[in-house]
Amino acid sequence: MEEQTKISKAHKRWIAREINSGRMTIGEAKERIELHSKNPDGLIKSWIYQYRPEISYTLPVMTEKEKQKLDAAHKHLKELEKQLEDAQMKNIALETMIDIAEEQLKITIRKKSGPKQ
Repeated sequence: MEEQTKISKAHKRWIAREINSGRMTIGEAKERIELHSKNPDGLIKSWIYQYRPEISYTLPVMTEKEKQKLDAAHKHLKELEKQLEDAQMKNIALETMIDIAEEQLKITIRKKSGPKQ
C-alpha cells in the first residue's frame, strides 16, 4: 500500500486509461512506474477496477454499412458544394451582364431598394 500513496490519483487514472485503451500493457505500466510491491499486477488491476467508471470508452469500429453511409454523405456534400459554386458563378455572370447592359444601353434594370423618391 506504500506505493499507492506515492503515486497520485491522476497518475493512477491515466495508467488505467492507457491499459484499457490498449496503448499500454500491465507489464509496460510496471516498468514505467517501477512498482516495488509484492503483487504489482494486482495493484495495477485494482486501479483499473477502481477507475473504470471514470474511463471514457472509445467508439466501436464502423461497420461496412456505416462506412457506405458516410461515403454517400461525403459524396452528397461534394455535390452540394459544386452546386453552390456553380450558383455563385452564375450570379456573378448575371450581375456582370446587368452592369454591362445598364452601361451600354443607358437603362435602369435593377430595382432601387428603399422608399420611392
